[in-house]
Amino acid sequence: MAVDYENYAFSFSHAIIKLNEKQYTAISAISFSQDVERSAVYGTDRKPLKRSAGQLSLGEGSITFSDLEEGMAFYSALGDDPSLALFSCDVTFSNENGDTRSFELLSCALSGISGDFEQGADALGIEMPFSFMAIKVDNAEFAR
Repeated sequence: MAVDYENYAFSFSHAIIKLNEKQYTAISAISFSQDVERSAVYGTDRKPLKRSAGQLSLGEGSITFSDLEEGMAFYSALGDDPSLALFSCDVTFSNENGDTRSFELLSCALSGISGDFEQGADALGIEMPFSFMAIKVDNAEFAR
């Protein structure tokens, strides 16, 4: 592939992050991953013959709000028991050319809450780890 000097890369500054269809702008980081757990099929040889289709594990992620107020607004919106509340997480990146890439995390639930508060010039933020059931990348489900 030839180098394209006329194009722009995707960046976090062009991200749109929606939690339960509400857009949040004071998010400084988001991470997520989901693995397929597989096992090997062996016979009389020491090399694997096949692999299993496997099972999709529960996905794990984390949202870091750079503004404590916006993070607590999201937390409050989850209701009386935020640990049991389900929410959706849609992350869309775009570049200067208008191309988009999207990640949709389905059936998310908080799995913790983490703060690291200290004196200084920085605004107080908060991190919220979560689990999710499935992920769609550009509208295609990762594992079916």
